[in-house]
Parts: sequence; C-alpha cells; structure tokens
Amino acid sequence: MTPHSIDPPSASRRFNPTRILLMAAVVLCTLWAFNWHFARLADRLAAQEAISDTTNTLPPERLATLREAARAIQQAYGIELRIQVRPGPLSPPPPGPASLFIGLDTTGKTAAVQLPPLLAKALPPELARSLQTDYFAPYLDDGSWPEGLYAAVLAIMEALSDQH
Repeated sequence: MTPHSIDPPSASRRFNPTRILLMAAVVLCTLWAFNWHFARLADRLAAQEAISDTTNTLPPERLATLREAARAIQQAYGIELRIQVRPGPLSPPPPGPASLFIGLDTTGKTAAVQLPPLLAKALPPELARSLQTDYFAPYLDDGSWPEGLYAAVLAIMEALSDQH
C-alpha cells in the first residue's frame, strides 16, 4: 500500500473575494426583497384598517375604491383618511393634524366628520361646513349612505386636486 498524502487547501481557494462579494449580494438582495414584500403587506393592512364597515353593506368594489382613495390622499397630501361605518354609536379617534375621520352610524342615522385644520382651510368653505354638519343626512335617511360616502370622498379629492 502506498501512502496517500492529503494536501491542505490552498490559500487562494479559502479566500476568494469574488465568491464573498457574490454571497453578500445574494444576502442583500434577499433582505431587500423581504423588506419590500413586508412594506407592501403593511400598506395593505393599514388600508384595510383605515376603512371599517361593521355593517358589511359596502359593496366590495366601493370598498376597494375607498381604500385606493385613502392611499392616494395619504401619498399626495399626507392626510390619513379613516372611515368608520357602524350600526351604533361611533368611536372617533382623537383629532390629529393630518387625520380626516368620517364616521357613519347607520342605525342612529348620524354622521361625524373631523377635518384637520389645514384640510378645512384647503376645501371650499361650503363643502367643509356641509361635511361637518348636514352632508350625510339625506343619504342616511333614505339608506343610500354608501353613495353619499363615496360622493363625499370624491368631492374632497376633487377639491384638493383643484387647489393643487
């Protein structure tokens, strides 16, 4: 039997800068992909949380449109749109400088709208006053509040785009 010798790995094989750079690039790309995925997931969950309809009356296409509007208002103007539709008393969030809240009590036929100060100044005065007082009354009385809610959000977006 002849003895076999085992050669230790060469130094150039142990430390290969190209291999290390490629592994680092793979790790960084993987981290970026996870970050991108979870950021989009967080955005979707936030949009779903922003529009709450416990009556389950809003048609899915209107719900999707309202979520898109909330996302557009947030991105374009930095205003967080919160909508709450309930068959009972409303629980509005604390007013904030960049929070627009629209709440509808479908059983009590009442509405609550909180406009942030800068938004109230940016909207036409009659629209801002109407939203905070009697805008939703006819819609709640005849049960067409989904159309009224949709119309209100569109009116706000149109008024903001006219100011832009």
